[in-house]
Amino acid sequence: MSGVDPAGLIGAGSAEEAADFAARAMRFSPEALVRLRPSGDGTGRLWTVLPFRVLACRTVATAHDDDVTVRAADLLRSGPPSRHDGSWRTTLPTSDGEVLETLPGAEVVRLDRAAGETLRSRRGQGVGDRRLRDALLDHVAVTVVGDETKHEVPLRLIVGLLRMGLHDAAAPVSVRLAGRRIGLTGAKGSVWGLEAGLRVL
Repeated sequence: MSGVDPAGLIGAGSAEEAADFAARAMRFSPEALVRLRPSGDGTGRLWTVLPFRVLACRTVATAHDDDVTVRAADLLRSGPPSRHDGSWRTTLPTSDGEVLETLPGAEVVRLDRAAGETLRSRRGQGVGDRRLRDALLDHVAVTVVGDETKHEVPLRLIVGLLRMGLHDAAAPVSVRLAGRRIGLTGAKGSVWGLEAGLRVL
């Protein structure tokens, strides 16, 4: 496990955004990993896997030219982060995909709030909180049609987009399709479902 030179890993103009991304990932798991994948144009994408089978992504400035995985906690420290490339097991989307539909930002927030209210109202009614939460995450929040095919957007994508701070209520959200993956893109980043059969490690 070698160290990573912190100089140029995250550009100064994106330090705050990267720190926010890492901190939010750590709220779900203190051991969360963040993968930086450079784009070759002075920017790169930070990726993390949320524990409810969602990939979150945010673009940052970087002078780094190497695909590297570090712990989210290390992005919040001043010292050089250690590499954990071998611990990353999740396949990333191969492209940004095509836009199937655009949703009003306020509607996305409404769907998230409605789910939260449902969870609170049903607690203590004989259904375990975790079981209820998982059922809500699997709930189809939006159905869109592309190439005469129906594509379902599960609530877990909306929850991931909002909890990772990638959405602005005043901005629209695009529903995207990349291969067989459905994703959402907000004002500050995107979220994607995991490929079938992949485990969250």
